[in-house]
Amino acid sequence: MSEHQEQPSDASAVAAAERLSAAFAARDVVAALACFVTDDDIGYVGSENAENAAGRAAVEALFKSLFARDEAYSWQVTKAVVREYGDCAYLFGQADGLVHTDAGDTVPFEYRMSGVLENLGGLWKWRHCHGCEPAGEG
Repeated sequence: MSEHQEQPSDASAVAAAERLSAAFAARDVVAALACFVTDDDIGYVGSENAENAAGRAAVEALFKSLFARDEAYSWQVTKAVVREYGDCAYLFGQADGLVHTDAGDTVPFEYRMSGVLENLGGLWKWRHCHGCEPAGEG
C-alpha cells in the first residue's frame, strides 16, 4: 500500500489520472479511451447526472459529448491514496481542476477522482473512473 503526494512517474497509478487529464484538456476521445483497459467492461462517472456510462461504446459517446462543449477540463492531482493489490489498484485522489473556455478564460475548481485500475505491461489503466466536484459546504 502506498500514498502518493509527489509528482508521479509514468508507471504509477496516479499517472493514469494525469494522462486522462491531458486527454480531457486536448478533447481527444481516442487518447481518453486509451487511458482505459482495452475490453468492453469499463465505466466512467462524472459530476452531472447524465455523465454516467458503462461499456466502451457508451464511454466513447459520453466523451464525445463532453468534448463537444465550449470548454475543456484538466486537473492536477495534489494528493492521492493508492492501494495496490497485484495487478489491480484503487485510487482516491484530490486535485486542482481547471475549466479552459473557448473564449480563453480559465476557471479553477476543486476535483476528486476515484476508481479501479489495472496494470497492463507496467502501465496503469482505468477499469472504472469516477471524477466529480465536491458539493459545497452549506
